[in-house]
Amino acid sequence: MPIIKSQYLPKHSFFKNAHINTVYASLLRWIPRVKFERERLELPDGDFLDLDWSKVGGRKLIIIFAGLEGKSNSLYSRAAIRHFNKMGWDALGMNYRGCSGEPNRLLCGYHMGASEDVKYTVEHALSKDVYDEIVLIGYSLGGNLALKYIGEEGSNLPKQVKSTIAFSVPIDIQKSDERMNKWYNWHYLKWFMFPLNYKANQKKRLYPTQLKSYKGFFMSGNFVYFDTHFTAPANGYKTAEEYWKASSCAPYLKDINIPVLIVASLDDTFISDNCYPIKEAQENPNLFLEMPKYGGHCGFISQFFEKVSWMEKRAYEFVKGGGNK
Repeated sequence: MPIIKSQYLPKHSFFKNAHINTVYASLLRWIPRVKFERERLELPDGDFLDLDWSKVGGRKLIIIFAGLEGKSNSLYSRAAIRHFNKMGWDALGMNYRGCSGEPNRLLCGYHMGASEDVKYTVEHALSKDVYDEIVLIGYSLGGNLALKYIGEEGSNLPKQVKSTIAFSVPIDIQKSDERMNKWYNWHYLKWFMFPLNYKANQKKRLYPTQLKSYKGFFMSGNFVYFDTHFTAPANGYKTAEEYWKASSCAPYLKDINIPVLIVASLDDTFISDNCYPIKEAQENPNLFLEMPKYGGHCGFISQFFEKVSWMEKRAYEFVKGGGNK
């Protein structure tokens, strides 16, 4: 499918700065609270997922997969949920293992490749026997999970799952991890590493043998170290390289057979240069790739104090058209 020419352009010049766009969207924009109804989904391995529902009585459902350490209450999650609710859609936010306010039960947790939890969530939503149409919306890590799930399932994907939208996806996990070590990303790195290491330290006390190489610290470290000494061993991988390779959605993009929109801004400082799947989009008629000049990482703000950002509008526009309409 030809690459889509993006219509996104910030109305305020401040948002041509990638860092302002990224930070404002994730921390500073005002989004009213969403009234959620929480449901605990028990998993076959003995762990659980906390699911947050926002229902308006619709027959259509969006399922939101947030970014790293994200949850259903994240600003961009709430923004999408409110917008689709107003359009008559029910919404479901999946809180990753250990991200709902309560530690998960097992050593393993969520990570870039844990698409089995996406499958459990989709199947659980379908078990309600309410929804004729389900759309998945993923941000960053959540986008990788959604795309990996869609590609893995291939022709076995439930017929109710009609389309997927993924924003700012670090398709090449290793290279994106390495890019986060650049000086211009130091503040993001520290922001992420604190909660990750806090949780990892708790796991270290419970599973000292399995995590013997993880030394434990708070405000230092990087994703390469963290994936090597925590993520990989905690989730059954021998090395970080094995984890990165197994978790990337890139090999599965060719197997996607429903309309999928991938949006990746060219000024995103999080993702590496090979996270723009141009070749895959050109070869797969179901895969639409949009690469705005601006937008930052999961930003795409146009101006201050906007109630609905371009990101929510674009997601709904794609879903409504079933493709590039």
